[in-house]
Amino acid sequence: MTAMTRRGFLAAAGALAATAATGGCALGGGSGSGSSTGGGGGDAANAGSLTWWDHQNQLQKAKAAIFADFAKSPGGMPVQYTYYNPGKMGQALQLAKQSNQMPDIHSNAGLTLPAGALVAAGWAQPINLTDQAKARVEDSLIEGLHVFDGKIYAFPIFSHQVYVAASWFNKELVSQAGLDPQAPPRTYDEFRAAARAVQDKGGGQTYGWVWNVGMPNRMAEQVHDLAQAAGFEGGIGLRYATGEYAFHADEYLDVIEFLVSLRKDKLLVPGANSWVDDVARARWTAGVAAYYFDGPWCPGVALQATPDFADKLDVGPILVPNAGDTVATYHVPQPGEYWLSPGSKQTEAANKLLSEHFVTEDYSRRVAETMSQPPRDISVVDQSSAHAAYKKLIGWFKESVHLAPMPIAGNKELRHVDVEQKPVQPTLGDIIQGALTGDVTDVRAALTKLSSDTAKQRDLAIAAAKAKGAKVSLDDYAFPNWKPRTDYTTSMYAER
Repeated sequence: MTAMTRRGFLAAAGALAATAATGGCALGGGSGSGSSTGGGGGDAANAGSLTWWDHQNQLQKAKAAIFADFAKSPGGMPVQYTYYNPGKMGQALQLAKQSNQMPDIHSNAGLTLPAGALVAAGWAQPINLTDQAKARVEDSLIEGLHVFDGKIYAFPIFSHQVYVAASWFNKELVSQAGLDPQAPPRTYDEFRAAARAVQDKGGGQTYGWVWNVGMPNRMAEQVHDLAQAAGFEGGIGLRYATGEYAFHADEYLDVIEFLVSLRKDKLLVPGANSWVDDVARARWTAGVAAYYFDGPWCPGVALQATPDFADKLDVGPILVPNAGDTVATYHVPQPGEYWLSPGSKQTEAANKLLSEHFVTEDYSRRVAETMSQPPRDISVVDQSSAHAAYKKLIGWFKESVHLAPMPIAGNKELRHVDVEQKPVQPTLGDIIQGALTGDVTDVRAALTKLSSDTAKQRDLAIAAAKAKGAKVSLDDYAFPNWKPRTDYTTSMYAER
């Protein structure tokens, strides 16, 4: 870990191991390493600078320009930036917190607890945005997600109009297989046939599909989106209208069975069982496979390492089961991205940096041009210099992604439930990974148990929160006035 001393790292690692052994730690999965433009950790060694850690690989260039300007501005200072792969970010933060070497500002990737629980556990302090900055973001702030006890802790930088399971592909390999790059596969059967055609033409050198099977959390996010596109009327396993958990719904089972069928048909690159996204994406750009499921950040990351791949890169929409199905997916309001650590000695500079540079239309434009998730101001994408495939995908998002209801937006008291709720194991990502590796043979049984266990854990958390005075109930998770293919607007919370 570049961001702490060896002594601090060893002490933190020992404490973390002891905590994890008693089940008290929420660590991120996957693999990867940190890379840094300077030191990290808010210790004396960095007293003259502000430290920042996050997992946003594709935004590094945009932030580097901002940090350079900030260092030269009145009241500014140098920013020591460290990037972590999403699979390692949570562990790095855990170790830093244990040794009191947290960065001044950080993202929360890999920390499995919700924002309310992290705030309650002392992971963040309020930020003090200027009045002008607050006015720019106040319409996207939600009590219990960004605001706690009336104080702002974070703000979103991305639009809710996004899904993370687009079908990115190599146009050159697709064309060589006799397929039309202008007509990418849209259904499961079309995708299987296209992947097979590429693989047959590749003569054993090219596979149809590669995926980040070594990243359970990312796979779960993608299967949630694929299940919605298949018709599941809810999100993250929860039916919007009734508030019931239904990971075992046919839509989830169909998606997982489709993915497993690709592996059984030997269309998945061998060795992918342990690959995180950085590895799988690099293999894809190297021509090992034609297709790769990923989010909108795919070109922003891929073209950093292999800019010549730009001419080969293209994208298809999220897949649906049958021809004629129209894509509809749903996404809750975006969480806050940047959090201020309680032990920061640079709060004044941190608040200035966040207020003056990260809530502006200019930052949304920078986000678009780095081809990350679509920026909070999604209207700037068309005027950006982003790759044509990225712009095409964002256009599909505008047409097919709707604002979903979010329980905590309807009752901020649910943050007390979040604090009480314990993670359920195995997770959806674990089940997907097990199905792909052959370790899980009865997928429906595993999904049914996940639904039951998650519901029981929620019941226990609600009871614990109520015992401490929280005004919450199961009804807070149901939205009977929700309708498919529409946005769930703020006024609808009071109308249900």
